Amino acid sequence: MISRFNKIAYTKVGTGPHLCFLHGFCEDSRIWDPLVTEFAKTYTCIAIDLPGFGASTNIPFTTIPALATQVKDLLDHERVEQPILLGHSLGGYILAEYMHQYPNSLAAGAFIHSTTYSDSRVKKENRLKSIDFINTHGTAEFFRIFIPGLVATPQRARLRDHLTAMVRNTPTSSVIGGLQAMRDREDHRSLLDTFDKPILLLRGEEDNHYPAKDIYEQAARCQAAQVSSLTNVGHLSMLEDQKKCLTEVKHFLAFVAAVS
Repeated sequence: MISRFNKIAYTKVGTGPHLCFLHGFCEDSRIWDPLVTEFAKTYTCIAIDLPGFGASTNIPFTTIPALATQVKDLLDHERVEQPILLGHSLGGYILAEYMHQYPNSLAAGAFIHSTTYSDSRVKKENRLKSIDFINTHGTAEFFRIFIPGLVATPQRARLRDHLTAMVRNTPTSSVIGGLQAMRDREDHRSLLDTFDKPILLLRGEEDNHYPAKDIYEQAARCQAAQVSSLTNVGHLSMLEDQKKCLTEVKHFLAFVAAVS
């Protein structure tokens, strides 16, 4: 059942320690369904539709710092203490900002195909080019080009219709707002030097969004890190290879429980 807090839609299922799931750009909380279904057996799982996406499209997407605050307010409303936050792509950027604002309130953090780094100069320029493209050609044409780059080549035909259905109802204002927010986000890699809770860095070997060296450089900064590198996977392991993704997250949660 969908609940709402300050108009933000979310689901809450299961019992036990809290996991909070933050989806990526132009996605919604359903991207996490395979993990939520499994982990609700032993955890309380909260999966949020971020402002501007999914069932929260009536709320404007603003900035990464604002979203981190909105997530914290929602978790406070649910009386959640020391959650494990899992963020995919854009969701990982929110996780990094959450660590910056509330460093002592997390049990652990999982960057699922994401990074603490800010955009490079080239990426910033590409975000602006994407905004110009959308203003000229519309979101449907943007999504036609955007979707294939999300998954490894062998997965494209199988997942194309599913991904198209997921993103097609995203308002243009949310797409542009998301691109602007990602372009303008701060670099938070230095947080990893002092964050004393476990960190998961999960990447797909076919993911072109984040170079492998950047992921391993971040892991080297952490006091306790798990790096999971998945073969034949691009940017969406939770859809491309649910078994591998689930296995690696299970290993991480066992690690968190062992050191807590």
